[in-house]
Amino acid sequence: MIYKKILLALPLVSILLVSGYPPSIALGSGYSQYENLNFDTSYINPVSVRKEADEYFVKAFDSATEEDQTKYYQYAMQKYYLLSIAEPYNYYPYVQMARIHDEQNEEKLAKKNYYHAFNLDKNNPYTNFYFAEFHKKREMYNKALKYYLIAYNNGYRDNYVTNLKLAELYEKLGDLKKSKELYEKLNGINPADSAIQEKIQNLNELDYENSEYYHFIRE
Repeated sequence: MIYKKILLALPLVSILLVSGYPPSIALGSGYSQYENLNFDTSYINPVSVRKEADEYFVKAFDSATEEDQTKYYQYAMQKYYLLSIAEPYNYYPYVQMARIHDEQNEEKLAKKNYYHAFNLDKNNPYTNFYFAEFHKKREMYNKALKYYLIAYNNGYRDNYVTNLKLAELYEKLGDLKKSKELYEKLNGINPADSAIQEKIQNLNELDYENSEYYHFIRE
């Protein structure tokens, strides 16, 4: 889980998981038992609720059985929903609920929560990064690129994983020049990564910038 370890250091988030999504599991309502209820939120400690929610999220991700994954995702969903009530202007619980719905292939509910997060902070890099992941998962690569770039330009410019995602996506889309530039940036951040060095070597061997194809697609 290399990506998880790298992104735990990001200042904006306590949990970032960007690789190796767990299998899709039917969750049930998750937090529906709290909907349409008016209750006192003064007893809620947002710091501890978020910590618990993130711990359940990671447990669900790492669970070996579908039963445990279902259980922990449900616990996480409930905690994130409570956090969204305690801090209604905080984008984070909505993004996390969207991610859980996405893991369950509940696309409409995922998008509903992403859009709520965007209404709170449309340029937030965390929200945009995971909305990019949402589109990439569905092979909507141009939309994914749009949201990766918003994340990149609003705080994640020096984040290793964001640069890697962009490099891979540019390569998939056929813009090997930009892909190579990002792989070279990654090599500067972590010169010990032999896989990145191999990528750069392969792109150099293609001599892409001097090829007829490169000039043709830019005319």
